[in-house]
Amino acid sequence: MRILSKPIERRRHKRFGVIGSPIARMSPGPSVPGKVTRISPESVEILYVAVPDRNPVDTEEIDILAADFVRPVCLERLPVRLISDVSTTGGAGPTARRRVLGFNGITPEQRNQLQSFIYSFAY
Repeated sequence: MRILSKPIERRRHKRFGVIGSPIARMSPGPSVPGKVTRISPESVEILYVAVPDRNPVDTEEIDILAADFVRPVCLERLPVRLISDVSTTGGAGPTARRRVLGFNGITPEQRNQLQSFIYSFAY
């Protein structure tokens, strides 16, 4: 009889879904901010609209902005590296893309702000 093993989780931290509609401005990258859909202490997933006939640009930094009833949250200049960038729809015209970025060399202060953001806006 064959023994089936469980698949190994490759990520150290699970990405959590995000509550509300926080946005991320990628630089360099698309001129229109994208919507943050999932986040973890190690990475972030962003949905954005790509310009047709233009290759996606690698992103070096992101700013994450979220509106809160008590205080607005702004995480600025988080250094990132590209993990994946795939199209979610097909056809002519603007296409939605999903970009996953890993945090790369963030400072302890930025890590604390990120953790606070995850506690406030992720489930």
